[in-house]
Amino acid sequence: MIKNQINLNFQLTPGYIAGLTQTDGSISCGIVISNNNNISFVPSFNITMDLDSKYVLEAIQKYLGCGRIQININNYTVDYIVTVRSDLINIIIPFFKEYKLFGPKLHAFKLFVKIIETLKDGPKSLTRVRGADNKKELVIMALSMNKTTFRKEERFQDIKVALGMKKDNKLPLIPNMEISIEHEISNDTIAGIIDGDGSFWVSFSAIGQIRTGFSITADVASVPLLNAIRNRFNNVGSILSKKITYSTYYVHGINQIVETIIPFMDKNPIFSERANHYNIFKEVSLILYNKKSLNLEDKLFILDLAYDSNKNGKRRRFSKEEYINILHSKNKDK
Repeated sequence: MIKNQINLNFQLTPGYIAGLTQTDGSISCGIVISNNNNISFVPSFNITMDLDSKYVLEAIQKYLGCGRIQININNYTVDYIVTVRSDLINIIIPFFKEYKLFGPKLHAFKLFVKIIETLKDGPKSLTRVRGADNKKELVIMALSMNKTTFRKEERFQDIKVALGMKKDNKLPLIPNMEISIEHEISNDTIAGIIDGDGSFWVSFSAIGQIRTGFSITADVASVPLLNAIRNRFNNVGSILSKKITYSTYYVHGINQIVETIIPFMDKNPIFSERANHYNIFKEVSLILYNKKSLNLEDKLFILDLAYDSNKNGKRRRFSKEEYINILHSKNKDK
């Protein structure tokens, strides 16, 4: 059953759409190779979310006035997809020229615009491009749009064959030069980013401690964006490189959460089912901030409130019953 708990205080804004696209959106160009090695190009724009947040994408579809909604039950996800070229030209491209993307997404968008400009005079379906040089140029732009790709090595070899290249030759991809943040980030764009890759959590430790925390995760090329967001949040928290592929902005000081994060989120609400996580995070954070020292009743109340708040407790170290036993045990030790 799909949960549909809409934040009734939320008003969809273009900045929010841009922020959600920054995290959960994809700007890409598919490459189609026919049996006789003709190459066609299929530009597309999409946003993918958890199926519980389907209503968010439906609101965006209505706001932009184009695209379609596609459900994937197996992955429990939903996509908002725009592939009609007139919609890409007349709606999507003008929208993101006004409401800016950042870092790798801006790099992808600029290449996307160049590809669309090259293809716009062709037929409305798959676009076959004449001339080996034009094909190669478009292929390079399409492959350069996203550093992370699900294309397998065999696929790259097929593309080279279709271009008349030797398999051991390399395609000179276009590097991302969008390193610095050139445009100011609006508060609603930050809210959209948080609704995509933000996390509000309540942790329960093996020694009976309860903490809350807030984080935003991004690829390593988007660290300047995390720095810009941290600057907007009065420079509270820290940015840590978790792996070679991504970094995370963390805030877990209770004073920082109550004095900076909560006021920002209350003024710049989010829309997805993550809004429910935020409400629980806020309630627990205020309890921790105001009470300082929790008794057993307080801890059991928080456990009941927050244990299932994110992924139904699947990522918890202990079961709910085990946490209850831990809390009772630690209370006896006092």
